[in-house]
Amino acid sequence: MSDMGLFRDAMQALYHSGHYGYNINVKKSAPAVDPKEVPAIAALGRINRTPNFKTWSVDSPYKTAEFTAKLTDAVATCDLEMQDLEIKPQIDGRWGDQ
Repeated sequence: MSDMGLFRDAMQALYHSGHYGYNINVKKSAPAVDPKEVPAIAALGRINRTPNFKTWSVDSPYKTAEFTAKLTDAVATCDLEMQDLEIKPQIDGRWGDQ
């Protein structure tokens, strides 16, 4: 069953090669926007958010600069503005954003 070993190794390499985590805090005064309901934001990666949409956690393939640029463009399509958001990259010792 070497095929499963190869598949697992490939999946692990894929995962480790390009996953960056971001926490996004939305100011209390900002409009409540569900990031999963905004296609351009949803396209940035796997999103978890609090019920009031004030904290998002995004697992994204994009490094910080590209993620920030794409998020800036995405936010332009909804009621939020970039000054409503605080982006905190999650630094992971195994694969950081160099």
